[in-house]
Amino acid sequence: MRKGRQGGRSELASIATRNVIDSRRLFYFYHVARMRSFSAAEAIVDIAQPAISRQIQQLESDLGVQLLERNGRGVSLTQFGEVLYRKATVILDEMSATLEEIENARRRPVGQISVAASAGIMANYMPDIIRRFISSFPEISLTAIQASTGEVYDHLASGQVDVAIILHAPNSQKLVLQKIAVEPLLLIAARNHPVADQEFITREKLAELELVLPSSPHGLRGVIDQYCKEGGIELTPKLHIDSVPLIKAVVQQGRFCGLLAKMNCDTDLDPQQFVAIPLKPPLARTLYVACMRDRAELPFVKALIRDVVATFRETTTKSTMSPSVAVKKKGRSV
Repeated sequence: MRKGRQGGRSELASIATRNVIDSRRLFYFYHVARMRSFSAAEAIVDIAQPAISRQIQQLESDLGVQLLERNGRGVSLTQFGEVLYRKATVILDEMSATLEEIENARRRPVGQISVAASAGIMANYMPDIIRRFISSFPEISLTAIQASTGEVYDHLASGQVDVAIILHAPNSQKLVLQKIAVEPLLLIAARNHPVADQEFITREKLAELELVLPSSPHGLRGVIDQYCKEGGIELTPKLHIDSVPLIKAVVQQGRFCGLLAKMNCDTDLDPQQFVAIPLKPPLARTLYVACMRDRAELPFVKALIRDVVATFRETTTKSTMSPSVAVKKKGRSV
């Protein structure tokens, strides 16, 4: 397209601005009209009177009408000035509201976030984590995925979730980890099982029992295998189950024993039917909240991780202040 010149401007630019009011000139006019004075407007906008006067004269030229009448006490509005002043009030208020909305959107980004954790963590910690998070980010769509301890890590490593609570610290530069809790693991057995009256179970004795264990090496099973490896023993369980309810149902039948975190023993086991027995030496799992490094600086990911840490810290503080009744001597109750 060939460009022509009209007053130093291209034909295309003239067409584009033909029905547009210059916002800077409108801003100056609004304050002069509101204060009915150039000198008062100068103090507000911090622009010299001659510059303000030139801009308003150009605005009048753009519109083809007179907007202001000067008098000895300041200025008054013509009928055209009254119309423009009413509209300018609405326009500038809308511009201010738009900037405020953009700032709010910047501070509270709209989007989606997902978190994965095991069933026990979902039941005992996730409600408070969600409550904390949505109070700060009500616009964010939050998805919580329950999985076995091994599957939780798989969800994170594959990028299916943004944040996960995992049981081991993999040697990977792609992950950002933060330790949040250390929790003992206990042997669980039915009350009629031969080991039910034991005060503790040694690592060597563990190898003699018929066990039902998790299957995934990235979850609780990896923690158990490492514990046994340090003692020079190897477990060869016949049953591999990643479901806590199913493990509980199998153990309740009286033949098999299992290994569960103290949290699961406290919340999922009936003390009339099960016992929970400590191991010697003690076995514990370490919980980490983790995310992929490329997502670690996202504001809502950082906020969710902060809420996970705060929830675990608060819960741990409460539990240390209250006497535990989960495990008693000789494994009498859970």
